Parts: sequence; structure tokens; C-alpha cells
Amino acid sequence: MRRASQLSLSLALLAACSEPAPSSDDAARTPDAAQRDASGLDAPASDAPGLDASSSSGDAAADASVIEGEDAPVVAACVLTASGPLVIDTDDAVIERLDVTSDGGPAIRVNADRVTIRDVRIRHRGGVGIFIAGADDVVVERVDIENVGVPTSGAASSADQNNLESNGAARLTVRHARLTRGSSGVYLVDSPGSRLEDLEGHDFRGPFPRGQLVQWNRSDDGVLEGFSVVNPASSWPEDNVNVYQSTGIVIRDGLVDGNNSPSGVGVIFDDGGAGLVEDVDALHMGNGCFSNFVGPAGNVFRRTRCRDNVCTDQGRGLPSSNALMWHGNPSGAQARVESSSWWASCNGNVSWPSEGFEVLELEEEEFTPRAPREVVFCFGR
Repeated sequence: MRRASQLSLSLALLAACSEPAPSSDDAARTPDAAQRDASGLDAPASDAPGLDASSSSGDAAADASVIEGEDAPVVAACVLTASGPLVIDTDDAVIERLDVTSDGGPAIRVNADRVTIRDVRIRHRGGVGIFIAGADDVVVERVDIENVGVPTSGAASSADQNNLESNGAARLTVRHARLTRGSSGVYLVDSPGSRLEDLEGHDFRGPFPRGQLVQWNRSDDGVLEGFSVVNPASSWPEDNVNVYQSTGIVIRDGLVDGNNSPSGVGVIFDDGGAGLVEDVDALHMGNGCFSNFVGPAGNVFRRTRCRDNVCTDQGRGLPSSNALMWHGNPSGAQARVESSSWWASCNGNVSWPSEGFEVLELEEEEFTPRAPREVVFCFGR
């Protein structure tokens, strides 16, 4: 594996890379199956392609990549430089405009603080796309990460093929990212203060306990805002978004579409996970849309919407909750469901149990779901 501090590249190639194109403990959840059934670079020549250890020149490159239009950002075209796997050991490094491929092990491993990864495409096989190990204040933006080592349909060969994983990394920022066919999209372990924005997720492959667009594991005070996850029949998800043993989590402005797991749900507060879900739509869920099954009292689901759930076996077994839409905690820890609605229940099993909710404001009302996200990159889609 190449280390960023050991690579060399000609100054001419560095200049060409930086110019735009002219045309434009693995945290398996403790509830077992039975429980769930109940419910442009100025780097020196010795640096890597796309690696800039100068924060000032990196900021200038970032400003040049996105041109703000009247209605939406317009992304200027750029050219990527091919790269093998990278290990980043230098604080404040900037990794940009690379096309990274890896076959086993992380495509990019970050061991240093305040690293920025942007305008990068990653194709990983047999390992993680980006692994952030004990590194704080890392920023990952405008990245397209795809696990290419999965079968045409069904589960990945292991649960360790996440598109992005952090362990012991505080204040991680991920924005404008497309995440495809990872075991999970973003998996955060002991990584408090995360900020995740504008995530576009597709076709997650698990296997259990992975399968989420995002899962927090002992990672308090995280925010996920502006997201979608679309899982077709080929996918192998568990929950779409999971808050596990993490508190102070905010999840808002999102779409979860498709879940064929007999035990997974759209969004769940799991084993003491706590926070707020707001303005989220869940479609085509088998086992459930929103759940506080083993969550504490006080969790809030506000302006959540669920429709077109699935009562039948989608190839992995019947929904273990009988296609329940909103799932409370049967132990009596009461959640709040505020100003929420449902439509086209496959069997009328809308909420349970009554003692699991302090407030239960649910209306049968047709609605048009949010559209999936579509992240724009300087290197195209």
C-alpha cells in the first residue's frame, strides 16, 4: 500500500491534476432475532497525487470546484488522476481529484487530524472505502464510493465492506456523498459529533449486523440531514438508519425507500439510542417504518410519513412485526409521534403498543414522497 508521505510525482502531473477540464467490537446489536420478531495542488513533488498539505491552497481549490448559481450549485468539470490505495499520516492534508481503486484493505486510510478528502471517486473490493482511525475533524465531501466486490444480488461476503467507516474519530463531516453497495454506507464507532449532509445511498448489502445507510454506534451528538437511501430487490439491508447506544442524534429531511429484511426497519432507536427523527418518509418497508422498540422514553418522531409497506415475503422471510408501521417500546418507555401520517398500509397494522407512546398523532392521508437525492460531482456520475 502506498503511503502519502512516500509517493513522488512530477510537478507537471500535479499541475495537470489540479486544473479543471476546459469543457466545463463490531457493534452487533444486542437484541437477538427473537426480540426483533416481537415487533490543483501545491504539494511538493514528494507528496501523493492529489495530496496537498497546505490548507490555504486546498481552500482555493475547493472554492473553484463549485460555482453557486441562482437556484442550485453548478459544479465545474474536473479530471481525476488514477491512484491505488492511500494511507494518510499527515495532519491537515488535502486529498482531491483522485480515482482510487483498491482490492482488499481500505482504499483510503486516514490516521491524521483535520484531513480533507474531496472530489474523489473510490471503487473498493474486499475492504472499506474510507477508514478513519482515531483521527479528528476529518472532512469528506463530494465523493462517490462504490463497493464493486459484491454479487449481482444478495449479501456481501462479509460485513466489513463499508463505504466509509470511522473508529474513535470525533467531529467527522461527510457531505455531498454517493454511497453504493457497501455493507453499510457510513458506520461510526466511538465517533461523537458527526455531521452528515446530502447523502445519496443505494443498494446496501450487509450482511447482518450491517446493511444501513448510516449507523451510529456509541457515537453521541450526530446529525444526518438531507439524505436518501434506495434499496432495490438486489439489496440485503438490515435497518436503513440505525441509532445504536448513541444519544443526541438528529435525523431529518430524508427518504428511505425499500427494505426486504424480515427484522430491519426504516429508522430505529436501538438499545438506548436517543434523539429526534423529523421530516422523513419511509416507503416499501417490510418489517416497519419507524421504531423505538428498545429505545428510551422521550424519543421523538415528528412529521414522519409511511406508505406502501410490504406484508409479503420479499425473498428473506415474512416481516417479523407483521408489517407494523410505527413500533413503540413494549416495556412502556414512551416515545412521541407528532404530526405524522400514513397511507396504503398493506394490512392496517399502523402502530403498536399503545403504552409505548406518550403522544401518537397519526393521520391516514395520501402524500407525495420526497424525491431521492442526486449528488453532482465535478467528474460526472
